[in-house]
Amino acid sequence: MRSMRTFATGAVALLAFSAAVPAAHAAPAPRTSCDKALAAAQKAERNYDGLKSDLLRSIAGGGHPDASQRRALQQAESLRNSTSAEAERVCAGAS
Repeated sequence: MRSMRTFATGAVALLAFSAAVPAAHAAPAPRTSCDKALAAAQKAERNYDGLKSDLLRSIAGGGHPDASQRRALQQAESLRNSTSAEAERVCAGAS
């Protein structure tokens, strides 16, 4: 009888805990404009780095990048630079 009561108590506690955990994760921390700008800059940086490494890997393998690949890399670089500058501007005003 005692083991059944212990089991029931544990089950109720586990149920209460499992209901509380999703509620804690459901409400994300508020994001500031600086956080959003940094996230955009980091995403643009990763995109640029990925395109550049793919292009360099292709060249190392004997390939020759065509105009669209070079243009995509230039656009990614431009986006990387502009989002980085925007993040610096926004975050400097936030501190």
